Amino acid sequence: MINIRVNNKKELEKLYKKIFIYKSVVFIFCKFNIRGKYEEVKIINNALNIKSRRKRIKYIYDKACEMVDYNFKDIKNPCGFKCNKCYTQYKTNKYNGCCRLCRFQSDKGCLTKNLTCKLFYCTEVRKRHKVIEFDDLKILKLLSIRQRIILKHDYFSSEKEVLSDLYFSSLILFSIRLIIRMIIYLFRYKK
Repeated sequence: MINIRVNNKKELEKLYKKIFIYKSVVFIFCKFNIRGKYEEVKIINNALNIKSRRKRIKYIYDKACEMVDYNFKDIKNPCGFKCNKCYTQYKTNKYNGCCRLCRFQSDKGCLTKNLTCKLFYCTEVRKRHKVIEFDDLKILKLLSIRQRIILKHDYFSSEKEVLSDLYFSSLILFSIRLIIRMIIYLFRYKK
């Protein structure tokens, strides 16, 4: 068992710097006992103790989505949708803004839980609200660099598709899958 105590922000930053070591093969059979006064310490502890790669990725993804949702808990409609038009489109003929090409867009909002889409905000939304940036979600350091690159670019995908992209974590495979998805969406959108 590895015991780690995090008492202040400096120790928390130190923990984040060592995460890549703790999630390596060397510590695969170790149980972590990380304690501290910060909520993220508990999340890191739980994530490092999940030994199934697929379950760990799902846990990290779900927690990151919860953090973004918590940021907008008081704001039900950050993009300002009224009659399917967002803040920037009240004077144009376009509908549904950035989401107009997404197959998961509906009258009730997004039908899937896509972290990449949750972290995308146009300049108008950034002016009106305090938004969370990708780098603000420190929990994503529990993912590999390849997985973070994939996560930054996986727009208009279902949660299941995003998680499978993260699990395979090959940039070449991700690029091929993304191109195929875009072609399929293009044909569906034209109909």
